[in-house]
Amino acid sequence: MKTKPRTIALCIALFLASAFITYTLRVGHHSATNGSWLPAVSHTRAHNQHILSTPKAAYATFLAANTHPEGEEDIPDDQDGNFLSTRVLAYQLLHSRTAGTNLSIPFLVLCSRDVSKRKRDRLKKDDSSNWSSTSKILFVDANTLITKPLDSVFHDEGTLTQASGTNPDTIKQDEGALPRTYMFSTNGDVQGYDHPYPPDPNLDYSNCGFFVFTPSNVLFDYYLTLLKLPGRFDTGFPEQSLLNYAHRRDGNMPWKPLWHGWNVNWPTEKNWRGGAHSFHAKYSDGDPSHDPVLKAIWKEQRAEMEGYYSGREEASR
Repeated sequence: MKTKPRTIALCIALFLASAFITYTLRVGHHSATNGSWLPAVSHTRAHNQHILSTPKAAYATFLAANTHPEGEEDIPDDQDGNFLSTRVLAYQLLHSRTAGTNLSIPFLVLCSRDVSKRKRDRLKKDDSSNWSSTSKILFVDANTLITKPLDSVFHDEGTLTQASGTNPDTIKQDEGALPRTYMFSTNGDVQGYDHPYPPDPNLDYSNCGFFVFTPSNVLFDYYLTLLKLPGRFDTGFPEQSLLNYAHRRDGNMPWKPLWHGWNVNWPTEKNWRGGAHSFHAKYSDGDPSHDPVLKAIWKEQRAEMEGYYSGREEASR
């Protein structure tokens, strides 16, 4: 089934145009104490960095209404996998003692208009605040387990601002102008659970479930021009295909690699014990192929999330 351009535009606009973000979830400071289920690992590049200052940064994810034929309001919130995963992700980034931010970095939940008011209100109740402009945003797919803080990703060398290239062979007249500078950093997209770790550093296709970018109106306008060009990229995976085309390795705005341990696609216990910080998989569903250790940790995080908010609401009565 073909994806309508209007739908693609909505997806891209919601999680790439910071000017249209609706609300955020605010964080507090957290202890760096490790949980009992965290494995002992050697120091990584992220741990060795001495952070002198923090850029204006934010975490973000995207939530659309589910596609239940009878409508979203008929599905209990605790059975809506995407919504539940978003709440667990928010808890991990905002309040988890093992994975939460230590730098009060805000978390943005970008909702499509068809997400119910009930769900929006629940997310706001989980901790809402105002938000100002940022220079760096880490987009994290809602279906992500986080076991260690991600704050240092904003200081990864891959997130340095780059000058856009000027190679005339990759400039097409029917596309919009490129920004003078840009920043788009991610990792190559591995396929299958048997992938090596660390992964092959020469992968060309990027994983758009975890990336850092700098908001830019010029860049956003460029993305929009691509949406108007039929056949320019595969619309089967609209946002991922668009971003891979716009930031292709042989283009004028190639994506830059992040440290491989920030996020793993098709994750296994081996990646967790190898020191990775986050794992992209939809642990809210019943997929039997998911790694049982990582799924158990996600379920523990869900239980912690539910207990945390239940206790806080009880205490406020």
